[in-house]
Amino acid sequence: MSHFTFPELIEVIRGVNSKYHKLLIIAGAPGSGKTSLLKQVSAHLHLPAINLSLLLSERLLGQSRRQRALKAEEAAIDVIDEHFRSGLCLDNTELLFDSALRLNPLVFLQDVSRNRVIIATWNGVVAGDQIRFGHTGHPDYFCQAAIGYPVVSVADEKLQLHLTA
Repeated sequence: MSHFTFPELIEVIRGVNSKYHKLLIIAGAPGSGKTSLLKQVSAHLHLPAINLSLLLSERLLGQSRRQRALKAEEAAIDVIDEHFRSGLCLDNTELLFDSALRLNPLVFLQDVSRNRVIIATWNGVVAGDQIRFGHTGHPDYFCQAAIGYPVVSVADEKLQLHLTA
């Protein structure tokens, strides 16, 4: 784990293209600068950036709670497929953590990044090899090992790279 610069981040992103999971996660607390960093990456690499929670919620709006749980993954994949080019930047991924949808957000992001570059924001923290969303006791709390792709944590306008095995 080390501090690094925006040009180094771009090189890390270019490097994920040759990996099994073509995924890079930008993690940080609310207001830490994740969205700003994602917009810079999007502009620099000419990749579309989408608000995943907004587009996914629009897809699921007219469905019952049970239907949303059954259709959430398919609807999220459809949203990604519609906006995908050579890669895609996903912002506001919080809806993936909604316990009512019964998704594993990390497995979902890994799956959709097998054949395309995905750079996704993550509203949470990195602790050791674990990536967390929310806090213990919250219904949508999520904690899992981040393995097989880089995670960038953003705090106080500093970037830290966490390379996972």
